[in-house]
Amino acid sequence: MKKSLTLALALVLVMSLFSVCAAAEAPDMSGEMLVFSSDAVGSGSYNIIVEMSKYLENEGGFGLVDVQPTNPGGMGAPYLFGDESVSMAFINAAPAKWAMEEGTLGKPPVTAGYKAAMGGLTAVCYINCISNKFLSKYNISSIEEVFEQKLPLRIGCSPVGSMDAQGAYLLLEYFGVTQADLESWGGSITNQSGSENQAALQDGKIDFYIDHTSGSSSTMAEIATTCDVTFLQWGDELVDWFVNEKGFQRVTIAADSFKGQTEELVLPGSPDSIFVNDDLSDDVVYMIVKTLCENRDALVETYNSLAPWDVATCWESEKIGGAELHPGAVRYYQEIGVME
Repeated sequence: MKKSLTLALALVLVMSLFSVCAAAEAPDMSGEMLVFSSDAVGSGSYNIIVEMSKYLENEGGFGLVDVQPTNPGGMGAPYLFGDESVSMAFINAAPAKWAMEEGTLGKPPVTAGYKAAMGGLTAVCYINCISNKFLSKYNISSIEEVFEQKLPLRIGCSPVGSMDAQGAYLLLEYFGVTQADLESWGGSITNQSGSENQAALQDGKIDFYIDHTSGSSSTMAEIATTCDVTFLQWGDELVDWFVNEKGFQRVTIAADSFKGQTEELVLPGSPDSIFVNDDLSDDVVYMIVKTLCENRDALVETYNSLAPWDVATCWESEKIGGAELHPGAVRYYQEIGVME
């Protein structure tokens, strides 16, 4: 009888272990095809997405990951999911928030279509510099003083619709100033390419340049070596407004990233995030997130720009612009114990 009882208990134990293993077994993705929208062929994000796609196929078991260069970037990216065939895309988290709440680029709000999978993949933020000649002329040292004193600041930034330009317009919004107000003071906003802004700053045609970029920006590095400028740290209240009201996160730029920038900068940014079509099943999104997170180190080894990506925190609200996290992603983060 003892032998029978022991055998029965052993059988129960084996069956329990089998059930646990079966529950933990990854779902079969061999029949699944994903469309991963990217920026233009040859761009940095395109190359990263191609590499991620290889892992999704080879490690995640997806039948096919089709990389399509259809992502307009900036504030138009959230509208990609109006095309139901798009499975996932790199999107800045803040525009994803704006598109849901109020719409962007004159378009109506998005009522559905996407949810976040992970954020904070890169470290881009509103790096900004101002002519030392301008600072000296008006005896100021901050961006806040410019608007408080209604000074004739000539701003240079990228074309309207880009994240770079949006930073300039958000500054005006924070200070309660219209572009017409700025122009009435003798200031202006000029929308042009990075190289054109560099030349304009060097030639004294603009006073201030703002770019949504990283500490490895070649344009900012060139400006720092060819122009007499100061890189500005914004005040806490201004940074907090960008973060709390506009869906940005605080990003740190190390001291000495650029010539003359001797102090660390902490500025608002909206780094690359991965958003997914909310029609994707929980199992599919779970496997996307699991595969990419488990291969994070290998991806960073290939593309160092992904070094800020922290699996333990990439699900946090500040890193995804306050957007809703897809249930499949929640399942993975809870499974590895980084999310309750």
